Amino acid sequence: MKTSGILLDSDVLAEIRKATPDPRVVAFLRRRAWRHMYISVLSVGELKGLYPYPETDRWIAELLERFADHVINIDAKVSLEWAGRNAPIGYHSVGRADAAPLPTAALEGLICASARAYNLEIISSKAEVYRKWEAVATNPWTED
Repeated sequence: MKTSGILLDSDVLAEIRKATPDPRVVAFLRRRAWRHMYISVLSVGELKGLYPYPETDRWIAELLERFADHVINIDAKVSLEWAGRNAPIGYHSVGRADAAPLPTAALEGLICASARAYNLEIISSKAEVYRKWEAVATNPWTED
């Protein structure tokens, strides 16, 4: 399936912010520099929560400025794509790996729904999880 752009997940945004980011991730993104890149409002919130430091506010402001019109919000289109989905067995389940799945975890489920609603490829270390939800996803640490 041909996608119209890429959606950078929180882990990729955190990686490229490092003083010495993983060269595989940097090379992966450089090879795709021509593609439209997007971030999710969910990633912005997740990063704020994961990095409760004074410089985080400046970083987030910079991300929002750089991506401006390429920030995916949770709108009706995304909500309808997300509605009724369940995580595959073994993902986000309680107890055993073969336990019945819970309704899709909010964060990953909504990231997946965002990508599907806007025809985007998710770039994340959790690509395997997103593919279980039938999203196009690639792990820049292990895939080309």
